[in-house]
Amino acid sequence: MPAEFTGEQKLRIVLESIIRGVPRDDQCKKYGITPEQFQTWHDHLIKNGGSIYEQTGSNAGRGFNHTKKIRTRKIKYVPWYIKFLLILSIFSNLAAGIVWAVWNWSVQPVEPGLIVDAEPSVSQIEIADDNTSLVKDITTQPPELDDLIEQVDQFGKLSDDGTVRGMKAPLSGNSPRPNLEEMLAPALKLPEPPSSLELGNRVDFIDQTYEAKHVVYLIDAGSYQLKGPNAVERFESMKLSVLESLTKLSANSYFNLVLCWNLRESHALGKTILRANDENKRYATEWITSLGTTPDLLKEGRNQFYPKELLYAQVLPGVVGPWYGLATAMSYDPDVVFFLAGNMPDFSPDEVSRNDFNGLGITRDTNLLANPQSAGVGQGLNSLIRKTAGYWLVALQSERNLPDNAEEIEEIALKRLGIDSSLPGLSFQKHAIPWGKSFDNFLAGLELGISKIPQVYVFQTLQEHTRWPTSLQKSMAEFCESTRGNLSVFP
Repeated sequence: MPAEFTGEQKLRIVLESIIRGVPRDDQCKKYGITPEQFQTWHDHLIKNGGSIYEQTGSNAGRGFNHTKKIRTRKIKYVPWYIKFLLILSIFSNLAAGIVWAVWNWSVQPVEPGLIVDAEPSVSQIEIADDNTSLVKDITTQPPELDDLIEQVDQFGKLSDDGTVRGMKAPLSGNSPRPNLEEMLAPALKLPEPPSSLELGNRVDFIDQTYEAKHVVYLIDAGSYQLKGPNAVERFESMKLSVLESLTKLSANSYFNLVLCWNLRESHALGKTILRANDENKRYATEWITSLGTTPDLLKEGRNQFYPKELLYAQVLPGVVGPWYGLATAMSYDPDVVFFLAGNMPDFSPDEVSRNDFNGLGITRDTNLLANPQSAGVGQGLNSLIRKTAGYWLVALQSERNLPDNAEEIEEIALKRLGIDSSLPGLSFQKHAIPWGKSFDNFLAGLELGISKIPQVYVFQTLQEHTRWPTSLQKSMAEFCESTRGNLSVFP
């Protein structure tokens, strides 16, 4: 991570404050700089911003006369022997030109049909099949040529019967009609203009090519990503897909990497969108590879770069889960967002602050998430609830897609219903989030117009027989479709 801001980043910070009307103190707090630093950058831009144009205008004002003056001064002090060689070269070239012109005019071309010598030349002798030499009379024209000349002379004149004379077709097969296509030179093949994807505006991701120059990779880095069978393999495959896409980015592209987890937690690789040069790609690669395959290593690796407090995105309260991650990624104004999402509704209540539920209509008195066991039911009803949930899942889904063990079916049904069977009393704490209200808050907080919303592609990495709540799944699918993207399962 760079130790200080680059010149490009300083310019973007000052321009962002001027264009968006952000007060100086808010801008300093947002990027972690002092008011004196910001004022120095601002005054430097105002004072020296037009120096480029003044320098260009100064050079342009001097124009041709200045260049001519310099050249004249250089020629004035040329040594005498250089001048002598230049004059000698000029006269030598002039003499050679005169000699060539005289020689060229002295050679007169021989007109066709003119007899130069009384004796026949080699070009007038044709070797016949019986090895005899026959001299051609070049003054004698073939009868076909005489007929053609007469037709040309009479072409367009009136004949005796009052009709306009035209050209006659050849009578014999010895004079075939000329092929126009063979007489014309082959047409030049114009070069095909390069497509937009060949100009650095392409992104390859999971065997697909997308037309985009600014891209944000959004990865769900919650500890729930490591739950269930084959979860580690799925998480490693997800990281590998992002790394492959990063290495193929053009140097003219821009990108950022955002990690999100739980309800309202996120970190980003940079405060602004970054150029896809080798240095920034290396930072992103090291960050992704540092995400371990155990909850402790994952928590340690994801907290390395800029936290949500230092980012430009100020997401409204009540925007939680996948919508919070998308709001953070879209704040960089990308062309496309690739979101590798896990089972965010399966967050751990111990890792979530009560402030994350602000704006959702959940008060502390009714907050079932802060104290999961308060929503439990009697221990005697546990067995009945498990069996009922199992019967519900069997009726809802074909038995061919379910395990043979009844207990496993019951566990899958409880997860589908959002019931945590690991806690005493079967706590109904997973799906207590009003996802529909969170989606409404997300739409209300969008600062972009409809035409500037980037394409969003969401790839779900969920456990087998697990899915998001219906309201969250449906709203996410509709939103992705409205952005010309889609919602699919990670391959």
